Amino acid sequence: MYQAHFGLTAAPFSITPDPQYLYLSEPHREALAHLLYGVNESPGFVLLTGEVGTGKTTLCRCLIEQLPKHVDIALLLNPRVSPLELLAAIFDELRIHYDVAFTLKDFIDTLNAYLLTAHTVGRRTVVILDEAQNLSTEVLEQVRLLTNLETTQQKLLQIVLVGQPELQKILKRDNLRQLSQRITARYHLLPLSLRDTQAYINHRLAVGGAREPLFTKGAMRRVFRESGGIPRLINIICDRALLGGYVNNRTVIDVGIVRKAVQEVMGTLPLRFWAKDGFYAGLTSLLLTVMVASGGAWWLFSPQAAAFRPEITLFPAALSPNTPTPEPLPVIIQQEEPNPPATIVEEAPPTTVVATESVVDAESSDFVPLPPDGNTPAEPDPVTTDETPAVAPAPMPLKQLIASGQVDSNTDTAFATLFGLWGESYQPRNNVTACERAAEVGLACLYKTGSWNDLRLYNRPAVIELVTGAGEQHHVVVLQLTEEQAVLDFGGKRYHFELKAINEHWLGQLLLFWQPAAMPIPKLRPGMRGDAVLWLRRRLAVLNGQNLDEVVLSNRFDNELRNQVLAFQQKHRLQIDGVVGEETQLMLDGLAGQPPVLIQR
Repeated sequence: MYQAHFGLTAAPFSITPDPQYLYLSEPHREALAHLLYGVNESPGFVLLTGEVGTGKTTLCRCLIEQLPKHVDIALLLNPRVSPLELLAAIFDELRIHYDVAFTLKDFIDTLNAYLLTAHTVGRRTVVILDEAQNLSTEVLEQVRLLTNLETTQQKLLQIVLVGQPELQKILKRDNLRQLSQRITARYHLLPLSLRDTQAYINHRLAVGGAREPLFTKGAMRRVFRESGGIPRLINIICDRALLGGYVNNRTVIDVGIVRKAVQEVMGTLPLRFWAKDGFYAGLTSLLLTVMVASGGAWWLFSPQAAAFRPEITLFPAALSPNTPTPEPLPVIIQQEEPNPPATIVEEAPPTTVVATESVVDAESSDFVPLPPDGNTPAEPDPVTTDETPAVAPAPMPLKQLIASGQVDSNTDTAFATLFGLWGESYQPRNNVTACERAAEVGLACLYKTGSWNDLRLYNRPAVIELVTGAGEQHHVVVLQLTEEQAVLDFGGKRYHFELKAINEHWLGQLLLFWQPAAMPIPKLRPGMRGDAVLWLRRRLAVLNGQNLDEVVLSNRFDNELRNQVLAFQQKHRLQIDGVVGEETQLMLDGLAGQPPVLIQR
């Protein structure tokens, strides 16, 4: 209707997943790279998660277009099926003939024969399961069994799981651990930033035939604030804004038109996506509104509603500057089983904490450090001082603790603690993120979805996010880690928990600082000279058991150093190229054991 008015050749803000309109922001480029790597190189599952409307399906369409011609694709968009129906759908997509009387064994035998033939003639087969969070446990187990179809050298079937954030929690269940262990490439897609939102709007307008920007900068900022950077919501708001501009005979879309468009789309006053510390506090309510409007009202009252987690809002002070926010809107609450209780609490100022795991001795109630294996407590230190932190029993489940208001679990406090462990102070500053603040003092920031094994590998204290059944987010610092336990710091108060208790509230999001060779992080290559090369030599010397006081270190990246790097990369299964990039530096930093660390090696 409005295309001719604005000189457009097509509707630029359609919500269909058209790869032609895909704007590859940095998160989308990284997600696509993970998908391509997983499909082309990885023998296990590939996992892509992201909030509703972040562009997962569009990325899948783009992935399909970029795969070589010898790759056969089965894309399943409706996973609410039984194991037999799933196999029938795969057969339909791959155009494999089957009889209506086929049993499960018939399907598997036929599929195995097909895949072996395809492998013989040099073809590969990929199955993409969209909306995978809706797959039943029975179907997920069948999906896992499909990866058992293999030769002695490689898997015959590559499977990509695409779903909403709750899929990560589903895969953490004990009965699905075998499937989870086979995921070798995973990525969580975040919303667009303000800059990317502006570029996204202009990109889609340009693809749609616009010869000049149609939205003012203020209007685009308003779209970002109201949409939270969710591409689908950006499309809905911008489409209605263009219609409003057409009706009012306007050639440029300003803030007023966007405000009215939001009101019309939502059927009420605009739901502002205020971002406290970068958290899109109203995201849940707006997404629910959109889903209800699109026929998803059943979801609002279903048991799955309580499993909804606004995972895209993690670690705001690190990823986006601070802006004020009102209290977040409530979401449906589901009762949860109580977690195992904490065993001790220790109080200390955030900037002077010492990463020590502890228990309460049953006879004396004195503070007793835990040995590395977390089993038998060591003998208590007989020397005490006035500075020894007071210890009090805290037999309180984790869920009850973070809901009690007795501990501080906000983002700024967690980052103050993390900076303190590195001997640095932290005060929130407008338009300066925590990661930018870390870079000012020579620290790199790693943010990812990982596991306890990742933390053990990186061996650095980390901020993790704990999510309650009400969707509330709490941020704490992991100070120390053993095989079964961890010490969490809540603004100076420390509690010792079993990992299984923490897992009830942790979906794997972590953020940590580490010490690279230099900032910005360089790529160290043979022939280079400087302090960064000295950093590399020191790290390798420590790992080789050498005394730094007795070793003469050169600042030149010579052939001998390159051979050491190659051996290190081969040992730790890194890319063996003799170039010390971010991944190799991160591994070197964690293994060197320089404080602060989680585990004394």
